[in-house]
Amino acid sequence: MKKKVLILGSTGSIGRATLEVIENQRDTFEASGIVCRDNIGLLNKQIELFKPQYVCVFNKKQEKDVSFDKKRLFTGIEGILRMINTDVDIVVNALPGSAGLIPTIETLKAGKILALANKESLVMAGRIVSRLVSESSSRLIPVDSEHSALYQLLKDINPKDLKTITITASGGPFRKHKKKALELVSPEEAMNHPTWKMGKKVTLDSATLMNKGFEVIEARWLFDIGQDRIKVLIHPESIIHGMVEFIDGSFTAYMAVPDMKIPISYAINEGNIRKLPFESLCLHELKRLTFYPPDLVRFPSLRLAYEALDAGDSALVVLNSTSEVASQAFVEGKIRFTDIPILIEEVLDKHDIIPIIDDLEVVWEVHSWAKENGEKIIKDKR
Repeated sequence: MKKKVLILGSTGSIGRATLEVIENQRDTFEASGIVCRDNIGLLNKQIELFKPQYVCVFNKKQEKDVSFDKKRLFTGIEGILRMINTDVDIVVNALPGSAGLIPTIETLKAGKILALANKESLVMAGRIVSRLVSESSSRLIPVDSEHSALYQLLKDINPKDLKTITITASGGPFRKHKKKALELVSPEEAMNHPTWKMGKKVTLDSATLMNKGFEVIEARWLFDIGQDRIKVLIHPESIIHGMVEFIDGSFTAYMAVPDMKIPISYAINEGNIRKLPFESLCLHELKRLTFYPPDLVRFPSLRLAYEALDAGDSALVVLNSTSEVASQAFVEGKIRFTDIPILIEEVLDKHDIIPIIDDLEVVWEVHSWAKENGEKIIKDKR
């Protein structure tokens, strides 16, 4: 029987790529459910092509515009949770922001396979998510290219042999910008990533290197490894996605073209590799592979992520929540690009640290506090 896949965020970049993989592997998968935030036009095209059993939109007012049986059309977070608890086998969580946390928790509680592309789930509640994975029959397989690479590199390694892991970063569109020039960056420029096609929030986070900070936090929980053993290297070619260093000084690297369909296929196939009819890597065409240390002076967001990991669980929630507020403020022209990490650090400095959070209600309390304080600081400075 075909495995039933539920895609949360089907009209986003990860969702569209997932449907491409399913289209190519229709012998194995069917898109039994799709969830969309606001691109109803594309949603209707996906409904026509993939004929899902269930569809969900975020706003009830959107129902009238969806070309689908209203008896199988759900709305809001309640609709998403209902779909997770149908007979789906695999949930691809590609929702942006903190909205993805509750579906992650529900998927794990339901014992489903979770192909996770929502960074915020592990950033905000990594301790809780890790516990659920260990206590339930569910599996969590990362979709991020970097974590998929490390997941594959680490699966057959003796932990005693491991020294460090390395996450690579393209460096974003402003890798060569001087610090003063960063103050003049526009939202349009920040959305022009040199390598990847991603959603708005992830693209902006990549420009500030906050995205890489989030990936360090994710790696800490995914691989149960201390942050002092997680390294970041700028690698503009985006060919090596992750590296493992052994205690004898040797390395193993994972190489692939920068195409999200590769880690998506690996995740929904539950760690099995399938042939893909997409672009492959031609080693003889590579002129060079370059690596640079990240500049934490020009891009302090990565530093803030490491410091939040050192501080404790509540700092991770504050980091994520204030990042959402600051990013939105920049897009709306309320603050400069260089103000994003300044705002985040200001809220981090104000909050009372809770070292360990194992209660989801506490996560949401800290989340709300951070958002309110971030928004107040922006308002007061205008």
